[in-house]
Amino acid sequence: MVWFGKRVWTGVVAAVGLFACPVAGLSGPTVASLNVCTDQLAMLLAEPGQLKSVSNLARDPTLSALHERARQYPANRGIAEEVLVAKPELVVTGTFSLHNTTSLLKRLGFAVEEFRYSQSVETIAADIRRMGRLLEQDAKAEAMASRFERELAGLEPLACARKPVALFYGARGVALGKGTLAHSAMLSAGFINMAAERGYEGVAAFPLELLVQNPPDLIILPTTTPGAPALADEILTHPVLKKLRTTVAGNLSRPARLSCGGPFTMQAIHELRTYAPSLPPCRKVPGS
Repeated sequence: MVWFGKRVWTGVVAAVGLFACPVAGLSGPTVASLNVCTDQLAMLLAEPGQLKSVSNLARDPTLSALHERARQYPANRGIAEEVLVAKPELVVTGTFSLHNTTSLLKRLGFAVEEFRYSQSVETIAADIRRMGRLLEQDAKAEAMASRFERELAGLEPLACARKPVALFYGARGVALGKGTLAHSAMLSAGFINMAAERGYEGVAAFPLELLVQNPPDLIILPTTTPGAPALADEILTHPVLKKLRTTVAGNLSRPARLSCGGPFTMQAIHELRTYAPSLPPCRKVPGS
């Protein structure tokens, strides 16, 4: 929590009234984003000069699908002082962000909009449209959201004898169950989520024994960082995973596409679908 003395606090409050100064030539308000998920929506929709800063996590390739683009913007650590210096007309953040920063900025009179963490592909289009309204980039947002909805609706069932079973399995032996964006993307891609079928929700420890008892058709593993070994990754090289003869092991080229919801999530869905032809229930019988 950031504390101010009476004199400093009075000066800060007085200064806020000077911040809402429109920038010449912009069609919408200047914006600071304090959350990695709002960062990405804002980067996709803001016009040049409109986005004043994004969170430092926006540059992390493990969390941000737009980490390269994020380097074009100043980075913030999600604290109030940085917003005071940047002087945006609007602050966008997530409900999981630093709540003391959010409440402080609201008390200082800043316009703050909070986005819930996107846990379903069905919420993505609405979030895009909402960000578009806030940035006054409605037409751009509508085109982006409509395209995502068309692609989602146009996904055809996989050509398989049955729906293949898949599992997102990560460091420390955790799986992504019901209520995660990965689960929703998996269903949209035409798979059954093994973790959800077993009753697991969110990010949960998933015993290796369950993999042996009833192996999935596809297991998606994270890509480990070369030269940076970690005990948390040891389970990913466990011998039992190599003995799952009927299971195809794969990974996503950009796992961050499933960290936050955005139009890039569709690319993750399509990437999951590329594994289908190699899976036992989807392989064509010779001569058929």
